[in-house]
Amino acid sequence: MARGTIIELSSGVSPSCPYYLGDGIADQLPAYLHRHAFDEIYLVTSDRLHARFGKELARTLSDANIAVNVLTVREGESAKGWQQLTDLCERLVAAGVTKDSLVMALGGGMISNIVGLAAGLTYRGIRYVEVPTTMLNLTDGSLSNKQAVNGSLGKNQFGMYHAPLFIWADVAYTREEPVRQHRSAITEAIKNGLVNDAAWFERLENLLTPDLAAVRDDLLGFCHDVVRSKLSILALDPGERHAGIMLEYGHTVGHAVEFLGNGKLLHGEAVGIGMCAAAKVGVRLGLCEPEVLHRQEHILKHRLGSVVALPEELTAEQIVEVILSDNKRRAGAAIRFVLVPRVGTVRCVDGDYETPVAEPLLKSVLTEA
Repeated sequence: MARGTIIELSSGVSPSCPYYLGDGIADQLPAYLHRHAFDEIYLVTSDRLHARFGKELARTLSDANIAVNVLTVREGESAKGWQQLTDLCERLVAAGVTKDSLVMALGGGMISNIVGLAAGLTYRGIRYVEVPTTMLNLTDGSLSNKQAVNGSLGKNQFGMYHAPLFIWADVAYTREEPVRQHRSAITEAIKNGLVNDAAWFERLENLLTPDLAAVRDDLLGFCHDVVRSKLSILALDPGERHAGIMLEYGHTVGHAVEFLGNGKLLHGEAVGIGMCAAAKVGVRLGLCEPEVLHRQEHILKHRLGSVVALPEELTAEQIVEVILSDNKRRAGAAIRFVLVPRVGTVRCVDGDYETPVAEPLLKSVLTEA
């Protein structure tokens, strides 16, 4: 696929938004912005990303006669909370943002979440554009409309659905990411295969190596395929209320481990650990084939080079306590898991894609893990 080519897709969720994917397409962004009426752009990023990408992007916009204001925020899960959200909202207002402005998030999932939530709250909602700089946000996080901050008891506990005006997905921003960051993103791609597409999962089994050579050789093509693997699931349930819940495979334990790790684990690493815990729960219940667990652990540990075991310092009690405060928790005492009986399928009973799991059984599995 030629550098500079723009692939036009849709985010797949409801309400959907345009998703523009390419490699080295930053110079074309002003033309797409000019399709919309606005007074100014408020570009929000981190100090690090501003130095790496933001200055050049702001210059590109300014050269196209687009007024740009730059605000920076702190990166990291520990900064993804009420204090920084409130500060950003106040700074946007003080800087002169109006209902006719566009807020632009330049960064990974943490920055996109806090900027998207600030845009949704300010003046009861102003438009924003998402410019992901990580593979994980480009191929997964941006395709959700979910904006949130963490609470004191868990991850993403406070937020809203607020769709971007459009997503500008330039893989050039992700090219220099460390291999570990790419592994984190690819865990979500593996998950997409496990829950919905056995052929995609098998392709990843054959393609992946710990150095990710094949991925990096065709970054745009690979990211395009990962996006399509998620869009095929979102097409089943654009509102993510029924079949779309399968995308939460591994996240029940994964979010808890990520939150308790306080930044030590990347999102995909935590989700990979959570996927293995879910598979062990499913095997213990007799609902999932042992082959699912074996293939899953093999691809994560040996083909991808990621982690599969719980951090030794975390206890089953700590993890369950966080799960009980999870942002997806519904009525009833039981903890609920997405389970994969066979690669490419999710357990569904009477339209319910989650399976209740008794707390003692989960603690037993986590203690063994």
